[in-house]
Amino acid sequence: MNVRGIKFGGLIIAAIIVTAILIRGTMIDWVIIPPGYTGIKVNRLVNRGITREDVVTGFVFFNPIQSIVITYPTFVQRVIWTHDLKEGKPINEELTFNTKDSVPVNLDVAVSYVLDSAKVPDFYTKFRADRIESFTHGYLRDTARNAVVMIGSEYTFDDINGSKKEEFLTRLGKELDGHVNPIGVNIQQFGLVGALRPPQALLDAVNAKTRAIQDAIKVENELRTTQAEAKKKVALAEGEAAANRALASSIDDRLLAWERIKLQKDAIAKWNGQMPSVVSGEGNGMLFNIPMPASAPVRK
Repeated sequence: MNVRGIKFGGLIIAAIIVTAILIRGTMIDWVIIPPGYTGIKVNRLVNRGITREDVVTGFVFFNPIQSIVITYPTFVQRVIWTHDLKEGKPINEELTFNTKDSVPVNLDVAVSYVLDSAKVPDFYTKFRADRIESFTHGYLRDTARNAVVMIGSEYTFDDINGSKKEEFLTRLGKELDGHVNPIGVNIQQFGLVGALRPPQALLDAVNAKTRAIQDAIKVENELRTTQAEAKKKVALAEGEAAANRALASSIDDRLLAWERIKLQKDAIAKWNGQMPSVVSGEGNGMLFNIPMPASAPVRK
């Protein structure tokens, strides 16, 4: 083959390559952005690389050589960071901090958040991640851990394990939202999963303290019950004594005489006409002045 033939063959190959590139460059691709997602078109040939799309759902057409389309969910995302390998990711993701009184505490948390669809392009520009999980278990978890360490150091363990637990969790949620809201992430909920986990020795002391308080309350309630029952008995005794005194004060000689007369009337009504063969008492017994018949002989 002569030189002219080689040059001609090279031109043909180059023409084929250029034609393929041109054909490929004119190809149009498309994707469907489903409801609950926001799509952004990334232009590979410009510096920032993002072309904002007004389409939230439906078809999006693009040139695959020049652009790609990335979708992000804009419905509620929920994540759990826990030491339990059966919940969340199969690794220990618990958060740890020291309280104001230098007690190390571990806790498991659940976080719910939503991406602002209007700020999704800025979100991509900042993180350059096409998977929301990379943000969730990276930047978001680091920010939550920093908030827990900072705010947790302002409370004693008794505070966050008692009356100020809700205040503690509310402050954590607001602190986290304040950090991620400017980048288009809205925190919906920040909650505790399970109980706080201090060192076992402290946990045993807390349980002992709780039992002591419960026992003291039980003893106090029993004492109050005993005192109430004693007061009730005293009141009953005083009432009976007062009744007896009132009854005793109401009895006089006339009442006694009247009661004797009533008894004598009852006895007369039941008398069978025979004189009693036995008289008991000391002379003040019940004696009746019954006249003897005139014809009755007098025995000597």
